[in-house]
Amino acid sequence: MEFTLDVWKEKAAGQLARIGDWLEQRKKQDTPYLVYGALCGLSLWPLVEAARAGQVLPVMMALGSVAAGVGGNLIAEQVQRWKDQADEAQVAGWVAERAPADPGLREALDGILERLDAVAQAQAGLSEADRRWFAEVLRGELSQLGNLARFQATLSGPGAIAQGGGAKAVGQGGVLVEGNVHGDVVTGQKTTVFDQRGQQVGQQTNIAGNRDSSLRSE
Repeated sequence: MEFTLDVWKEKAAGQLARIGDWLEQRKKQDTPYLVYGALCGLSLWPLVEAARAGQVLPVMMALGSVAAGVGGNLIAEQVQRWKDQADEAQVAGWVAERAPADPGLREALDGILERLDAVAQAQAGLSEADRRWFAEVLRGELSQLGNLARFQATLSGPGAIAQGGGAKAVGQGGVLVEGNVHGDVVTGQKTTVFDQRGQQVGQQTNIAGNRDSSLRSE
C-alpha cells in the first residue's frame, strides 16, 4: 500500500490510541514536554516506518502537503536519519529538545498535529482521570511553548469553551439559562407523561429539541 496522507492519518490514530500506556511508563522520569513530545513522536512515527519500508518519496510528499517551510524541511531531514536507526522515544525526545527554541519547527509540528487530529485521537483512548491529567499537562506545556491558543478548543474536551468577548460556554449535559425559568429543564431524552386514563398530561424534551410543554420562560 502506497503511503498517503490518509494512510498516515490511519496509522497515526493507531499509534495515538496507545499514548496512555506510553505516557504511564514515563510519567516519573520528569521529562520536559512529555505530552507534546509524545503527541508529535507518535504522529511522526508512521513516516519513519514507511521510509524504512522504502517509501521515502511518498513519505516526503505526504509530509510536504502538511508541513512546508523550514520546519517541514527539518522534519524531512530527521525522518531520513531516523529510518536508519531510531525508536519512538528518540523521536519524541528530539521534539522536546528542539521545538521550544525553534518557532518554525513548532509551526510545522502543530500543523501536523492539527491535520492528524492528534490531540482528539489521543484523548479518545484515555480514561476520564487520565484525560484530565493529559489535558492539564499538555495545556501547561503548550502555554510554555506559546501555542496554547491553537489547541485550546480541542483541549476543552466534552465540555465547551467560550472564546471572544461576550461568549458563554456550557459543558456537556449543561443548559445555559438566561432569565427566569418556571418548571423543570430536562437535558435527557424526550419523556411523555400520561395519567391513569391514558391521557397525556405533560411532556419534557431535550433542550436541543422541540418545545417542552412543561417549561415556560419570561
